[in-house]
Amino acid sequence: MKQFFQDVKNSFLLSAAVSIILGIVLIVYPVKTSLLICYIAGALLLFGGVVALIRYIASRGEPFFFRYDLFVALVLILFGCFVIFESDLVIAFIPVVIGIILLANGLLSIQKAFNLKKTGLEKWWLEFLLALLTSVLGIIICTNPFDAVATTNIFIGICLVYSGISDLVTTYYMGRAKRRIKNVIQTEINQQKILHDDNVIDVDEDELH
Repeated sequence: MKQFFQDVKNSFLLSAAVSIILGIVLIVYPVKTSLLICYIAGALLLFGGVVALIRYIASRGEPFFFRYDLFVALVLILFGCFVIFESDLVIAFIPVVIGIILLANGLLSIQKAFNLKKTGLEKWWLEFLLALLTSVLGIIICTNPFDAVATTNIFIGICLVYSGISDLVTTYYMGRAKRRIKNVIQTEINQQKILHDDNVIDVDEDELH
């Protein structure tokens, strides 16, 4: 169980790092990166799909955090293959593709925020607001309101950097939620042990009388 959560945490951290790096590249080189963006977007989709599939296989019978990962994995893998093998067609729709990625990430993060609420985490609403903003940014990118390619790519870069930072925040709060659940379980085990010891003592005293 411990290794499972550590693997999930590492995948979130890697995904966030890739998103931040890609965002910075877009901000610095907004014109030269269209084809590169296409391939990287496809790779990110495939990576996310594989990670979701691994989580689904590894988490059957585990808590509710990863319940919908099979569907998410299939969708991400299909989109990833399409983006890579139809790159010429996709280049014209790069804003839409990245917008969809951000929107999907935002919606999944909203689900995680409500899952964090179920664990009793007080600041679950912070993750909810970050996820909601990610979803809104994804919708804005999908509509592509900018005329210049450079302006569009710079805006996309800013959104990707924000999304990566948001994922880091999600990872932090999921870690807190995991520790909270672990502490609750350990407390219940200790209480059961105390009750059991008290019952044993009572039985011993009755036998003495």
